[in-house]
Amino acid sequence: MKRAVCIIQEDMFSTPEIKRIEAGFKAIYKDNYSEEPLNVVWMIMPKGYAYSERKLSEAIVIMVEVSEDIQKEKREELMFLFSRFLMDEFNVSPLDSVITVANSSFVNAFLEAQNNRIQPLYRPWIKVKQLSTALWSKFSKGYLRLRVKY
Repeated sequence: MKRAVCIIQEDMFSTPEIKRIEAGFKAIYKDNYSEEPLNVVWMIMPKGYAYSERKLSEAIVIMVEVSEDIQKEKREELMFLFSRFLMDEFNVSPLDSVITVANSSFVNAFLEAQNNRIQPLYRPWIKVKQLSTALWSKFSKGYLRLRVKY
């Protein structure tokens, strides 16, 4: 199962909108790339955590995992389709979105780097907190949400 990590600002989208974005991303992935399921995880940053050009940022950051052997043209097509979907359905300008279609090795390295930020002694506890937060969010809101801060 491949993964997509979506980082958004708090209150940027409502719960129904997050579910629509997730469904749209999964459909784009399935219809244009692979039948393999796409597991979408949301990180919702508190206001004031992201800046661009020395002012608060309202950007959405998307990282979608693909196989190592993806062709450049297919990668570019997918980035375009995700960007167009956000623009057409949610009025998110391409200037306010960072979309990466990343090889599995890059996604794994990114997630490993996130894990390595945590002191080894605390990693099991943090993993339990992450899992419980994600499962509770899936149960209560219908999507997987990870904590931005522990």
